[in-house]
Amino acid sequence: MQHSRLARTTLAAMLISGTAISFSAAALPQAPVNDVVSLKEACQQIALEDQLPETEVGAFLLDCVNDQLTEMGYERVASLD
Repeated sequence: MQHSRLARTTLAAMLISGTAISFSAAALPQAPVNDVVSLKEACQQIALEDQLPETEVGAFLLDCVNDQLTEMGYERVASLD
């Protein structure tokens, strides 16, 4: 009997936490295009200064821009195209 109660409690907690995460992610605003462009340029400068191999630059730029967007309270972007 206790296993069933524990299982239901665990399942309920997982559902509630998953719902909270999805609401918080959906609630973030999209960054203005100008901000994304500026962040990309700044990240390109960092990549250049760090002399990243060309094969790593694309992934670095996306991670770099998304890190900054997250810090600014904006939604992450899927690509920088």
